[in-house]
Amino acid sequence: MEQTAPTLLVIDDDPLVRRAVSRTLSAQGFRVLTAGDGPEGLDVLTSDEVDVALIDIGLPGMDGLTVLRNALQLCPSTECIIFTGQGNISTAYQSLDAGASDYFEKPIRDWQRFQQVLRRATQVRRLKKEKQILERRVEGETGILIGNSQPMVRLRSMVRSVATSSASILIVGESGVGKELVAEAIHYESARKGQFVRINCASVPPDLMESELFGWEKGAHSTATHSKPGLFEIAEDGTILLDEIAEMSYELQAKLLRVLENRAFRRLGGTREIYVNARVLAATNQNMDNAIATGRFRRDLYFRINVITIDVPPLRERREDVALLTYHFIKQFNETEERQVRRVSPALLAKLELYDWPGNVRELRNMLQRAVLLSTGDELEAGALDGVLVSSVSPVDELLGHGPPRHPEDVPELFSLDYTDAKAEVLQAFTRRYLKHHLGRAGGNITRAADSSGMLRPNFKRLMKRFGVEVPSTE
Repeated sequence: MEQTAPTLLVIDDDPLVRRAVSRTLSAQGFRVLTAGDGPEGLDVLTSDEVDVALIDIGLPGMDGLTVLRNALQLCPSTECIIFTGQGNISTAYQSLDAGASDYFEKPIRDWQRFQQVLRRATQVRRLKKEKQILERRVEGETGILIGNSQPMVRLRSMVRSVATSSASILIVGESGVGKELVAEAIHYESARKGQFVRINCASVPPDLMESELFGWEKGAHSTATHSKPGLFEIAEDGTILLDEIAEMSYELQAKLLRVLENRAFRRLGGTREIYVNARVLAATNQNMDNAIATGRFRRDLYFRINVITIDVPPLRERREDVALLTYHFIKQFNETEERQVRRVSPALLAKLELYDWPGNVRELRNMLQRAVLLSTGDELEAGALDGVLVSSVSPVDELLGHGPPRHPEDVPELFSLDYTDAKAEVLQAFTRRYLKHHLGRAGGNITRAADSSGMLRPNFKRLMKRFGVEVPSTE
């Protein structure tokens, strides 16, 4: 997986400084932009995504302190480092008070320390970006952690429980359930200071996978004109997710096992042992027992990565979350697609809840985005997904909790009862689902759930008690 080079902006009126910094840091893998004065630098900041800005304190016209303050207002997530001469250290301290992350004296003599300062700043910037991404995702870009169902309550509780440990974790679940996002949640719930790094083992050719994980030394192959760290080094003090790990080649599995056992590896073409402190998470949608039995996956590696297993539930096992997810996604698409959908017809919501969702939350999100984009009014009608969404379960089977869809007349458990008992079974199952549906839409608020169902609150509560329906947990 290719890592984006950090972007640095050098704002200095001395062309020699700009040229020296640009030449040296470009050779170290940075993308370097330059500006000769404050206004030009601010223009670059607003037109490009800059990770770190290096600002000369003694700029002509708009001085460095003013540039710093403006830069922090325009791009608050960009890290700013001040260049200062011997005579204005006190101004550098003012810059730190104003929000600069560090300062460095000119002329630059200790390039090694200067690069350490830069690496620290770029790491802080990267953590900020990843935190923003996680917050957007956890708050609902995909909705993976949204839901009041018991499976989701258990999942969130388990994420919190395992986050503080250093144990390897295997995250399993069908495609589209959000295994990668669960891994991100584990990383950001932990106290790890490093970054979250991911690689999809199915998307990288086997002959390139080793160099992606462990890096290479200069001259290791024909295109290795310089040394390159691998993802394990990049994930130092952080977390590395090996997604679709069952697709990893058998030969590379042995090398990964050694890394997990010894916490050390060698770059491709290297002889030096590199020790690493990165937490390893793995994810798969495959049956690992079958992979082991057929000789595609090493049993000893499986035990190493599977200290703790987290099984992410499919959407069909938490249908009571569908209404909550539906309204959440519609709200999101109203903003991103500039639509005004406010309601979903009960008939369409019933279809959504009865559908089996083979693509899980990802499929629900994509279908709703299509429906919102094609909408012409403020309500999604029952026909909004005609031709796309077809219920895969019969109502009787869904209500009674049976497995594969069957015709009602093929349900012996129902038809072996006399009429009164059979009717009571169906009514009981329907009432439970009906109450849960309205509670889910109301976020667990009984008063709003009763209103939406057309019942008085005491009657709604009486039915909840009679049929054993509890208010969904919001923990």
